[in-house]
Amino acid sequence: MREREIRDGNRDGLRVSVFLSLLGNLLPLYLLIGLGFIAGKLLKTDRHSLASLVIYIFTPIVVFGFIIHLDFDPAYIGLPVIFYAVSVICGLGFLALGRKIYGDNRANLTALCCSMGNTGYFGLPLVLLFFDEKQVAIYIFMMLGGSVFEATIGYYIAARGAFSVRDSLAKLVRFPSLYAIAAGLLVNFSGFEMPEIFWTYWTYFKGAYVVTGMMIIGVALSYVDRLVFGLRFVSLVFAGKYVVLPALMYLFVSADKLYFGWYGDDVHKLMMIISIVPTAANVAAFASQMNLKPEKAATTILIGTIFALVYIPAMIWLLDMR
Repeated sequence: MREREIRDGNRDGLRVSVFLSLLGNLLPLYLLIGLGFIAGKLLKTDRHSLASLVIYIFTPIVVFGFIIHLDFDPAYIGLPVIFYAVSVICGLGFLALGRKIYGDNRANLTALCCSMGNTGYFGLPLVLLFFDEKQVAIYIFMMLGGSVFEATIGYYIAARGAFSVRDSLAKLVRFPSLYAIAAGLLVNFSGFEMPEIFWTYWTYFKGAYVVTGMMIIGVALSYVDRLVFGLRFVSLVFAGKYVVLPALMYLFVSADKLYFGWYGDDVHKLMMIISIVPTAANVAAFASQMNLKPEKAATTILIGTIFALVYIPAMIWLLDMR
């Protein structure tokens, strides 16, 4: 009995150690968010210019390099489709629920906050922290599902149908990472070897992406005039973003383990990671553009991002994703 108690105590101590280690690894990312907030408040950093730099220069180069490294498996084609389907189910489900509860455009904002995750600025640095280059490439490929969702159903929810499918697809066509992925796959399949100088500077761009991408979150939050907290609204968003959406992804992962066998353990971990990131910073931009309670949106994003500091290490530990 005494030996069993000692083993249980050692196991509990190891779990606490793992959780604290994961928490410590995430803290620098939050410091970058804080630096971005300071830059926005004191230096009046232009969030649009910073975002354009990341979206049109840093991200395509980083994505291109990772896709070249990808040992492509035809089964990977299904990953963005799965992520898109999970986002659609969660988004439309909470849109319907929000309409019953609120009956106004808070339902649209609820659906956006529940279904759109910060897979790029937050998720990608997180994956870079815990996974190798091959797994990062798989994650980037999976992110396509979120990009398509944002350009189609996401825009529809935000604008309450004001954007046509044609307009949404036109926005998607202008998304630069789409072409970076296509170019990376072309180089990957051709067997062409990029020169060493490319990889030297690619490493620099990868670091710049992590730093700048996280700072953008802080800069965006610094431009919020006031915070508006609604307990019922935040509770509903948290139920969708941090419970229902990960649960839907977990159901698929469990089904794949038991019946399909399409993906390995590493891919399952990435599928869970992409489902537990906090609400996307882009939701604040949508809310401002469509007059969907922008202060409430910014407040919810801020609370969710802070909550993720503890939530993500807890989920990584709970689901053994380390």
